[in-house]
Amino acid sequence: MLDKAIFQICDSLRTSLTMPDAFRLSLQILAWAKLSSTKRLPEPLCLSARMLEESGRAIDVLMRLGQEGELMGPAFSGAQQLGELSAASLRPTLELALRMTEAGVLVDLDASDAIVIAEPWTTGGFALPAELADLMIGLADPCAGESAYTPWDHGGQLATRVARRDAQAYLETPQPPTIAALISLLADKPFHVSKGDPISSPSAIEGGKPIQFDCAIAFPPLGQRYELDVVDRDWFDRFPERTQSVAVLATRHLLCQARRRVVLAAPNSLLFSPGSEFALRQDLVRRGIVQAVIALPGGLLNMTSIPLAILVLDPAGGHEQIKFINADTPRFREPISKARSRICNVGALVEAVLTSAMSADSAIVPISDVLANDAQLQVGRYVLPDIKKHLQTLLTREHTVLLGDVASTYRPMQTTSVEDDAVDVFEVGAADLPSFGYITRPGRTVKVEATTASKNAQQFLRPLDIVLIIKGSVGKVGIVPPDAPPPGPGGWVVGQSATILRVAKDSVVTAPALAVQLRSSIGQELLSGIVSGASIQLIRLSELMRLPILVPDHTMAQKATEALAQEAKLQQEIDTLRAEQSQLASDLWSVAGLL
Repeated sequence: MLDKAIFQICDSLRTSLTMPDAFRLSLQILAWAKLSSTKRLPEPLCLSARMLEESGRAIDVLMRLGQEGELMGPAFSGAQQLGELSAASLRPTLELALRMTEAGVLVDLDASDAIVIAEPWTTGGFALPAELADLMIGLADPCAGESAYTPWDHGGQLATRVARRDAQAYLETPQPPTIAALISLLADKPFHVSKGDPISSPSAIEGGKPIQFDCAIAFPPLGQRYELDVVDRDWFDRFPERTQSVAVLATRHLLCQARRRVVLAAPNSLLFSPGSEFALRQDLVRRGIVQAVIALPGGLLNMTSIPLAILVLDPAGGHEQIKFINADTPRFREPISKARSRICNVGALVEAVLTSAMSADSAIVPISDVLANDAQLQVGRYVLPDIKKHLQTLLTREHTVLLGDVASTYRPMQTTSVEDDAVDVFEVGAADLPSFGYITRPGRTVKVEATTASKNAQQFLRPLDIVLIIKGSVGKVGIVPPDAPPPGPGGWVVGQSATILRVAKDSVVTAPALAVQLRSSIGQELLSGIVSGASIQLIRLSELMRLPILVPDHTMAQKATEALAQEAKLQQEIDTLRAEQSQLASDLWSVAGLL
């Protein structure tokens, strides 16, 4: 019903206004009509058919409403745009609103997700799918009489749901609060709306300190960064990490403003990134503040494909375990299209998070294990499919070593576009790694400075070095042939998305055996378990060096070496046959014969 009401009113205005202005004015007219029908306005300010008979009277009243205090002022601000409308052009829209009132359309009008309709036209932030908003409120579980803080809630989606539970909602937004105030007026139970940037200029302050609400629920803006002086100038010592990351700063801010629980929707990068994100995670896990982490299905948001997770935090701390839930499963995910999905079974998901119930989609992990894993909070590291569970069982039975104990890593060499004092080398990229046998020949030539080449001979590929892609097409593996050229001009280097694994001569695992193992189904399964990344997949070297490697006996190692040699031989034969094949009919109907 809301969609139809807004679209019909917007449609009557779009010839005179831009879509953002038409959407805002549509909500203002709906709010005016509802306030009038429920007698929440003085009689002279109520929308009525008689008012429309007086030319310009309706516009005058709308502009006057914008001068009122509390919610009325912010809700009806921006009325100067009405100066561009004539009374005659606005009259059909107001008549439509009156007909909706008479038909009872506005009585039970639910405007909590109105911002979703306007998302393509607005720039205030990403609108939450209704199911995600329901999930976050369910996880926060604000009770009647409690207080809840909903910063960055530009469209009032969270605050409306809080108020519905007879709890007191405090909405804070750095955006103009017009839409949020209108949603509050349209709601059966209004909520507080305040303009302020939660990070740089918070408004929920009392007695010189951040107000402590019972819970805080937020979806901070994606991709936003703050200047470092915002952290340096903070009056309330909220930010131990000196960072520009809004995800880190928002997490710290929310913890300062909540007593019982924080529910935060954040990009996956917060769960695994190094730097300030790592420092934050380590501190929160160590203090027992992290209560649960939920991996959400992909494709939830209309305007971005960035994967999200929800963190449930307890500001009081003391939790010795963390519950991890994978909601990206058929049980909790419903496809909408090829690229979009929605959350389903919200009630069951809330129960799975907040109770001791366990399933194949969940795991409870001691914080000591999480800390030993670089405080990684990616759900996929702990909620494992059956194949990974079987693999872990295998590894406990077999003799294994860490990859870092048998091989060293070398980063890619820095290339240059400058011709002077540069040498040509051949770069091995992901496309140059064959499925079988040795790397044959790199696909492209690049330049490196002569001094760089001479000082960094160890960064050239050597015979039997292993090339592993750790960014983008992660997990692709290749091994350098025994006859690779020496370091220097004409030598081989790896591309910027790869790393070099160089096996020590006295290692218990030979280079051929390691290469074959890494490209095997077991090796690929192990590598997939340490992949992270939000939009671009990557493998961190610190985790790569902790990868368990099966130690083969002499017979198995010899078989790996022989297999590589046989694969290389077969590949040469295939290349020869392919060359012969290409010549069989090359002279028939050839353009060359016309010259």
